[in-house]
Amino acid sequence: MQHVENLILGGGLTGLSAGYFLEKAGGDYLVVERDDRLGGLTRTEVIDGYHFDHTGHWLHLRYPEMKQFVADVMGDQMLRVARLSRIWSHGVMTHFPFQQNLHGLPLDVVHECMMDAIEAALAEARGETQPATNFRDFCLQRFGKGITERFMVPYNSKLWGCSPEEITADWCTRFLPKPNLQQILAGALGIVDDQAGYNASFVYPRTGGIETFAKAIAVHVPAAKVALNTVPVAIDLVKKTVELSDGRHLSFGRLLSSLPLPELVKIVRDVPTHVLEATAKLRCTSLRYMNLGIARPDVLGNVQWLYVPEPQYPFYRVGSFSNAVASLAPAGKSSLYVEVAANSAASDTEVIASVRQFLRERGWLQSDAEVEVEQIRHIRYGYVVFDRHYFASRQAILDYLGAAGVASRGRYGSWVYASMEDAMWDGYTFAAGQ
Repeated sequence: MQHVENLILGGGLTGLSAGYFLEKAGGDYLVVERDDRLGGLTRTEVIDGYHFDHTGHWLHLRYPEMKQFVADVMGDQMLRVARLSRIWSHGVMTHFPFQQNLHGLPLDVVHECMMDAIEAALAEARGETQPATNFRDFCLQRFGKGITERFMVPYNSKLWGCSPEEITADWCTRFLPKPNLQQILAGALGIVDDQAGYNASFVYPRTGGIETFAKAIAVHVPAAKVALNTVPVAIDLVKKTVELSDGRHLSFGRLLSSLPLPELVKIVRDVPTHVLEATAKLRCTSLRYMNLGIARPDVLGNVQWLYVPEPQYPFYRVGSFSNAVASLAPAGKSSLYVEVAANSAASDTEVIASVRQFLRERGWLQSDAEVEVEQIRHIRYGYVVFDRHYFASRQAILDYLGAAGVASRGRYGSWVYASMEDAMWDGYTFAAGQ
């Protein structure tokens, strides 16, 4: 039986990064990937000259090690792009984030949001608030009822596909910055801070879409250490062996998996009952999205992505690749993606009609003849749902796997809401023995 010291299941950013750093260190490893090329969801389709990532893949970097990693593999082929995101709600377009940019909304909405934000701040100052246990209560305490009901609840209900009362508050802090009253007031008066939020800028390849980055990493991972079109069929954690779909049986020293947790548990032999029960409680959305190529420039204006909380639309976000990097669409044209609400019962035909109508109403589509690409795509695992079962269930599974020497990492391997950089960091730390 062949032995490999570091077995890596999944060739997305986590597995790719692990392979890259193990290769630099002279380590023994094998990357097993089900598709015909590495990269996972860090992938770009090219259709009639339009480039479409698997929805928005903007790379935000905060770790020095990851900044150096990107520089090493990409050289000067990365652009730094200032974020230009907006919100469409109440019939107007406003700056992002909502809670800090009330200016431009109808005056009654601004007044309501401001008064409720003041009352929430006073209640906190008086010591009247209790620890929030769900997402809605978290927002009420942090922003007040106006901001909560006008944006936070409708947008996130579409994103998560369930009631905000079902979502725990514990995941929120990093992704929902808390402005003080001075900042809320400044935003209501039109004093805009485009650096607000956790992702004020990002880096992205000059050409070729986000898959250019995945390919640049893959160059450093020799083909002899990669098994493409291959999946693990069965894993014995006691014997530390794996059966692959290509017929090979391998033993391993360490195992890194970025497979979605439910998929990994399915192929592990003799899983304890409590782990199977915990796995059954994990929830996530499936992602339905639309690639859209339009034969006119500047669709969405100069906005890179637009949040749409309004309940009459079945989608919650519209993004423009070409507004971020012009090379992602043919000259004078626009490449877009549209993410559909997880709880939307609208058919694909209804989604397409709604998107076209939305673009026509905004003046971004003059004629259906301008639509040159219009395709629906599906991703089985979208956003992890942080419900009341989440933390205990996830921990039970990871504790079991960790005790058996399995590092389950990456967005779906760790079962978290995470960025591309987080996935890269997971591969980096595994290669470093952490």
